[in-house]
Amino acid sequence: MTKSSCFDVVLLVVERNSENDDKYAPGCPRNQERCDDGPRNKQPVGPCWFCLSNVDAEKHLVVAIGTHCYAAMPKGPLTEDHVMVLSVGHIQSQVAAPVEVRDEIEKFKNAFTLMANKQGKALVTFERNFRTQHLQVQMVMVDKSSTKALKSSFTSAAACAGFELVTMGPDENLLDMVNEGCPYFVAELPDGSKLFTRNMKGFPLQFGREVLASTPILDCEDKVDWKSCVLAKEEETELVNKLKADFKPFDFTADDDSD
Repeated sequence: MTKSSCFDVVLLVVERNSENDDKYAPGCPRNQERCDDGPRNKQPVGPCWFCLSNVDAEKHLVVAIGTHCYAAMPKGPLTEDHVMVLSVGHIQSQVAAPVEVRDEIEKFKNAFTLMANKQGKALVTFERNFRTQHLQVQMVMVDKSSTKALKSSFTSAAACAGFELVTMGPDENLLDMVNEGCPYFVAELPDGSKLFTRNMKGFPLQFGREVLASTPILDCEDKVDWKSCVLAKEEETELVNKLKADFKPFDFTADDDSD
């Protein structure tokens, strides 16, 4: 992590809204009541950008729609094949999601892994359940040559920001690590290892993007903040159409449509 990246992390920490600092216990351990953030998947006060039922949802970004989840290109993508998988209905996080939603996220992850492999790339996923209201798992393809630097890049960036990422055991899953309503960050690397933290006090909101945009991985540090690389609608539509074509051989949702 460069000095400038560390400085950017510090700025993000300072700028985050301090009124939320005490909402969660810093460590938020498993089964700690203070982690509870209210009713299961409570509906948002206003329209949710990510609910497909929202008439204002930007549906031109959608790549594929399954039974419980859909894949879409995010605004300000890190790469041309950057996608995110979201629940069709309003669900807070993977931990709050029913098993059928979690299973379909896995199907999307496996499909995009096959797509990445065909292109000589590897897939990295991450979820930030913190200051968000709708489940979204980011899926980013990186060159296989950069995969050896992934774990050290994540852990170094975490240390720079003042928290620790722990490696989950091979038999552990998110439901073992954290309660519903408790904030967390989790990243899954191409080798199947998972890095996790529930210490979200001062957590940089762009952490996952910052790590992947760093020089050892994608080398596009100007794209850390998605707002700095938003594309025109015509460009977005063109990229989504290419994504659809590349994903078509692996698109299990097409099988669902034919039933």
